Amino acid sequence: MVLRPWNHNIHYYDFVVRSAPPGCQRAQDVGCGQGLLASRLAQHCQEVIAIDIDRDAISRAASGGSEGSITFIEGDMMTYPFADASFDFIALVATIHHLKLRPALARLQKLLKPGGVLAIVGLYRAETLTDYVLAAIAFPVSWMFRLFRGYADVGAPVQEPKETLREIRKECDLLLPGASLRRRLLFRYSLTWRKPF
Repeated sequence: MVLRPWNHNIHYYDFVVRSAPPGCQRAQDVGCGQGLLASRLAQHCQEVIAIDIDRDAISRAASGGSEGSITFIEGDMMTYPFADASFDFIALVATIHHLKLRPALARLQKLLKPGGVLAIVGLYRAETLTDYVLAAIAFPVSWMFRLFRGYADVGAPVQEPKETLREIRKECDLLLPGASLRRRLLFRYSLTWRKPF
């Protein structure tokens, strides 16, 4: 059995792929890094737009020999001239904390078609006792995965998160009413939201 590469982000790719709506025509992978998630999404969506602001990461992704249904773009999702309501699915894994949260959520909301789905796996700043307890549990779990699976470098710039889970939830309640936000192990949370028709 051949094991896929593993890191804290790849660990949640299955969750993201399962979140894609059936019959997905056009998906966007924001902060695509080396393009691993975009390649997975291309198996479920007719077209994938993979965008990253980091030149080295997008260059490696584009040279990875992935499916023809993926378009790699070096650019900023916040300013790139995508038309409003042009995506059935938008995914961000360990990306949104690199952006200003409220403007990013507002932009993502506009880019989704009615009925489209947003899936985020994000990082948050520890604040509560629960946050710290889960972080303490996550360290040995992470090392076990590394021991048995190996570790794949993220291959993109990393940054510490600024917002707490409470602050993220507040912004989601304001901009993405009805979103499902869950605390996850491995220092992450997940968010899914379907844009109303």
